[in-house]
Amino acid sequence: MRKALTEKTLAALKPGVKRYEVRDMTHPGFGARIHPNGVKTLFVTIRHGTKQRRIKVGVHPRDSLKEAREKAYQAQRMAEEGIDPAYVRRMPDYLLRKVVEEYVEKYARVKTRGWKSARALLIREIVGPYGERDIRKIRRADIITILDDMVAKGHNAQANRFLAYVRRMFNWCVERGVLSASPVNGIKMPCKERSRERVLADDEVGRILGVCRQHGYPFGSLFQVILLCAQRRGEVAGMRWSELDLANMVWYLPSVRTKNGRAHSVPLSKAVMEILTAIPRFEDTDIVFTTNGRTPVSGFGKPIKRLSDEAKVQAWHLHDLRRTAASGMARLGVQPYVIEKILNHVTGQISGIAATYNRYGYNDEKRDALEKWSHHCMNAVTRTTSI
Repeated sequence: MRKALTEKTLAALKPGVKRYEVRDMTHPGFGARIHPNGVKTLFVTIRHGTKQRRIKVGVHPRDSLKEAREKAYQAQRMAEEGIDPAYVRRMPDYLLRKVVEEYVEKYARVKTRGWKSARALLIREIVGPYGERDIRKIRRADIITILDDMVAKGHNAQANRFLAYVRRMFNWCVERGVLSASPVNGIKMPCKERSRERVLADDEVGRILGVCRQHGYPFGSLFQVILLCAQRRGEVAGMRWSELDLANMVWYLPSVRTKNGRAHSVPLSKAVMEILTAIPRFEDTDIVFTTNGRTPVSGFGKPIKRLSDEAKVQAWHLHDLRRTAASGMARLGVQPYVIEKILNHVTGQISGIAATYNRYGYNDEKRDALEKWSHHCMNAVTRTTSI
């Protein structure tokens, strides 16, 4: 049914036994639905991409016909510009801070392992200065200003991370029709990063382990396991008791907890077993390194600084412990392919077709290598404490 919809026409429409629609003769796509209970909803149909969609723009007489028409025109204009009005309608508004919140909640938390770092960097660098601005008003110059400021402060690596995070967020907005184009398209990484090469000397290893043993649980124990097992910080910090086969001295890492998505087994040396068996077990939690029983420990900056000052070893990161372990095992004569297996890498000497068909786990070789490395580290502790 088609009619020229006016306030008078709408008021005269009576409910029937079934729901029916009246299309406006003067405004294509606009219309009213009359429900059996007397409710009259106003709607507009739009086409976004290949899909046609109906959007509710009001309820008469609570909303006037004029207001509903304006919302309908706005929805049709957005659809013509490539913006999905149905998605925008679910979002409170275009405020940048709210878009960032929604991006983190709906995408980053689900898809990104480092979502907490991404959220913190986005909030500090872009929500801070531009949080109350309409996201559609963010320009390339605004992003470049942020990057230039970070580089000027010497935060080169963080500038690169920020650009990667913000690029991903704006692309997400484009996919959902919030933006027609990303303002960061074409912006190159501001800095060329050099991979860290810090490897701790044996006397540094001895001093750090000695201080870690004094501090004990949680961070002292955690840092020792990272160094002696040569595994990643997040994987060790998130260790579960259910992953540990203490009877056979093996730690089984499931694929969902590894960086490359491959299940991994880590033989536990005698030194690591001593650390783990001394750790207190909290009731009703499977987490090994925790202070509240709910989440793994975090906030490593202060413990590292405290340990560095006491051990008199400066300028090192937790990932340097993993690199130090790999280099140390190589110096002890461990074969590169065994070190790769310990690190859970899939590059280097066992790659391509060889990696596909060679499913041997090198478990005995890994155990022997980690035992040698642990023994070497314990000797380093003995030498530094005897000086």
